[in-house]
Amino acid sequence: MKIIGFVLFVLLIASCGESSKKKQELKSVHPYINYFYPYDSVPRIYCYRNIANGLDEEFHRIYGIKDSKGHHIVVEKYASTGRIIEAFNYNYDSLNVIDHMVVNRNNLKTQAVLVKTKLFPFSDTEQTWFASKYAGHLDSTLILDELKRKVQKKNVDYLVMDEEKRKAIYFSDFRRLTMINIFSKKETSLNTEGFSIFAEGFGLVEFYSKNKIAHYKLEKVLTQKEWKEFLHR
Repeated sequence: MKIIGFVLFVLLIASCGESSKKKQELKSVHPYINYFYPYDSVPRIYCYRNIANGLDEEFHRIYGIKDSKGHHIVVEKYASTGRIIEAFNYNYDSLNVIDHMVVNRNNLKTQAVLVKTKLFPFSDTEQTWFASKYAGHLDSTLILDELKRKVQKKNVDYLVMDEEKRKAIYFSDFRRLTMINIFSKKETSLNTEGFSIFAEGFGLVEFYSKNKIAHYKLEKVLTQKEWKEFLHR
């Protein structure tokens, strides 16, 4: 029994050492990293409900990965039907976008061309600029998707899912979608303004347009098992 107890003790110490080592390896230079999605290799699915239209939902599947280039956080976006729309791969150290995937007109996953990669401000005064290009829903069109973001206010008390009180940062967002006809070179743009709220220990908890026609709020967090059950309901 003493031998078994000693072995278990050694395994526990080794496990704690490995966990501590992982925490030391996981570093970010971004000052607002605590307001971004937590790094976890086990996927979590955020369910956002449009409080302007209670039947409308959006799901974000979030998980961490590690490769030769370091740690990353992947955010996959799904429609209320469970159909994937797009995905972003963030570098954990800088929180810059290193990959943007969109679903094209043929319902196939395609890699967008990144033009600008900053989506999460590094300071109170910085305005980030993210831009990517991908094929439109018509054969003759190309979409330039741009988002400019700036800190509006920070260190604000926020009640996450009406349960947990956390500090939050409010961002003002300006988005422009430009549809380009690849033959005539004619451009048509649509501009929208909105706001995004990121809470400490959670990441994105609320986002809405300026006129609040669309107003999504984090309602619950699902496990991978619960997500699979939802998809097969």
